[in-house]
Amino acid sequence: MSSEQIHFSQWFIVFAPFQIYLIIVVILVCYGDHGDERNPLKQFFRRISNSLEKSTGYPGWAMAGALSGLAMLATAAIGVYWDVAYHIDFGRDQTLMTPSHTMIVLGLGGLVYAALIAVLFATLDDADVGLWVGGLRVPWSAVSLAALGTGGVASFPLDAMWHEAYGIDVTLWSPSHLGLIAGGSLATISVWLMIREGRGQPTMFGRLIQATSLGAILVGLTLVQGEFDFGVPQFQVLYLPILIALAAGFTLVLARIALGPWGAVKAVVAYLAVRSVIALLLATPLHHTVPRFPLYVVAALAVEGVAYLVGIRDRLRFAVAAGVAVGTVGVSAELLWLGALADVAPSTELLPKAALFSPVAAIAAALLGAAISRPVPGARVRVPAIAALGAFVIVIGVLVYPLPRNVGSVEAVIRLQPVGEEATVEVELLPSDAAESATAFGIVSWQGGGQISAALEEVAPGRYVSSRPVPVSGPWKSMVGLQRADEVMAAPIYLPADPENDDPEIPALAERRTPFVRNTSILLRETKSGPATAAMIAYAVLGTTLLVWFGLFALCAAKFSDDDPTEGLQRGPDLGPAEPVTTTAGSRRW
Repeated sequence: MSSEQIHFSQWFIVFAPFQIYLIIVVILVCYGDHGDERNPLKQFFRRISNSLEKSTGYPGWAMAGALSGLAMLATAAIGVYWDVAYHIDFGRDQTLMTPSHTMIVLGLGGLVYAALIAVLFATLDDADVGLWVGGLRVPWSAVSLAALGTGGVASFPLDAMWHEAYGIDVTLWSPSHLGLIAGGSLATISVWLMIREGRGQPTMFGRLIQATSLGAILVGLTLVQGEFDFGVPQFQVLYLPILIALAAGFTLVLARIALGPWGAVKAVVAYLAVRSVIALLLATPLHHTVPRFPLYVVAALAVEGVAYLVGIRDRLRFAVAAGVAVGTVGVSAELLWLGALADVAPSTELLPKAALFSPVAAIAAALLGAAISRPVPGARVRVPAIAALGAFVIVIGVLVYPLPRNVGSVEAVIRLQPVGEEATVEVELLPSDAAESATAFGIVSWQGGGQISAALEEVAPGRYVSSRPVPVSGPWKSMVGLQRADEVMAAPIYLPADPENDDPEIPALAERRTPFVRNTSILLRETKSGPATAAMIAYAVLGTTLLVWFGLFALCAAKFSDDDPTEGLQRGPDLGPAEPVTTTAGSRRW
């Protein structure tokens, strides 16, 4: 169904989250108590604050900011997946402010609104927060949330500049797109920090909200897997287990510490609820390709098992042990799950490097998750700052390693057997053993109104036949993809002409001999060469922005953590008796 045919329903989806938000505000006003306040405007806010505090057990300012932030993040997440699905199915946007773009802008801009709401309520409630600016009470978490929202929104004009210099790039991983995605993804951490900054004695509803915020972190950190979820990856498939390990290691360790027994499972339940809603929206009423996504259930159970065996009070030991479990058992389960769903799954050639990098990534991420859990009381041994810094460096290292996308000396003879408007594809590789060490090998078709993948089955040495016919006409684009180690290559089967970019048609011939080229020369035909300086500046700005954001997280965690880490410690078989915090002379522990 075209975007014009469902135009009204699309815009209804855009504004539905805000309508729900306003309805909740009205309910909170109706059931709140304004006390002795006589000013009508202050009465309005006092009622909301009072309702939130009574229902959640957290201060009204913390809940007002956190719930507003979660609402805005949900809006942005729907917009991002909607936008990616549209590009996979149809290609370029015809207008700038599409419904999906509008949701992203409103959601990221709404993060600044959520931060201001937290400041407003904290000021009116005369909250005891760490930062006072004149007469304003400014929570530290609101500073980080505002910074992330501002950075995310600022990525839109930067994105326009990037397209002006390098053309249209339909990829999640350009610097401007990464800035936009990172702003929203990492803002989920700020929301959780805001809840922790508020402290309080949470009710069941309050605990549900905290679990939801941790599930939102998992949704956010999984977002960068989008190209794998939709089956059109542009980077080494090694990134898939690494990204799964990073998301699970960080979030599930943090969730288990923050929520107690079954905390990792609770966060995964919240994550699955959000991803399921997004999948249903994409399937109906939007009629787009629905992404596959990891479940993290096995990883969560592994983290719970580790917590049962070694406890969580020694957070350094717990993080390392949980990271090992996530990087081995958890990642293996996800690769099996995603491989079962995919038409073109990673091959067993991926396993040696996945077995090496996944545990390393998971342990590093788990250490960071345990480090940022500093505001949660109950630690006997915290993660030393030097260990957290080392883990951060390791995360950067495992993300940089798979970046190369080289091209090997491989050719393909592609033969087509018509089946209606589609064709069965036979691929003969030269040399014949070119795919023996392939980590991924198959056919993908996209931008004809959907996405179709087909496995290539070997019928003779060096000769392969597609498991199903693929489109070779109209607006569809079809190619053979081949990955070996750091080589990420593709050969075209059929590409339509693109007069807007002066790209000629690559017709569907009965037989064609063609060399493999870098896959992005086919996937990103719309891009053009541009000045190297602009790219260097863009990546430098992105790197600096990320460092500022991470610095704010560390500042927040340190500023409102408990001076006595055993204060409020719960007794039980999971924690053991309370003991003084262990520190090392000259070493500050997170």
